Amino acid sequence: MMKQIRIFILLAISMIGSSAYSADIPSLKKLFTKNFNNYYQQRFCGRNIIRFLEEAKERNIDLSNSYVLKVVGGGFLETSGFYTRGNINEREMLGYFHMILVADDMVFDFDLNESLVLEKEDYIRLQFTPPHEPYFVFGINYSAKGSPGNWNITAFDRKDYTNGDETTLWKMKMKKYINIENMLKRVRVR
Repeated sequence: MMKQIRIFILLAISMIGSSAYSADIPSLKKLFTKNFNNYYQQRFCGRNIIRFLEEAKERNIDLSNSYVLKVVGGGFLETSGFYTRGNINEREMLGYFHMILVADDMVFDFDLNESLVLEKEDYIRLQFTPPHEPYFVFGINYSAKGSPGNWNITAFDRKDYTNGDETTLWKMKMKKYINIENMLKRVRVR
């Protein structure tokens, strides 16, 4: 009986502890939606994220369990987006890299066509994979399975990022960050 009580207490403490380290997603969503156009500056995804983080900090919104993610596409087509502002379901070059905020596996991206806050798999499916296959760009077959799976991603400490420092938390290939096969089974949300 004592063993069961100890296990129950440990489970209760771990559940309390895990919720203490979560971002305030409802408040972040509200701030993001309200300022989706106000914080946006074309071709400055990093600055857009800094502005968003600074305002969240100013409003005392909990940003625990969040980081800034740098996505670097590969090769000639660089970092391609497929649900960008004004260019829905068509390939748009986001640049050599793209910066987003990830909080509790929810993605905040000011370059999306609308103020959607999506789970990272749904976000990657919508923004970085074509709406159908085959999908050709300049005669190149743009495969959802190969791109973005081989892209490089780097997570930066969000606190340092707002001060202009890119303190690396970790680096990996996209296919290590998410399960590409499972992501491709998801229906694109738009």
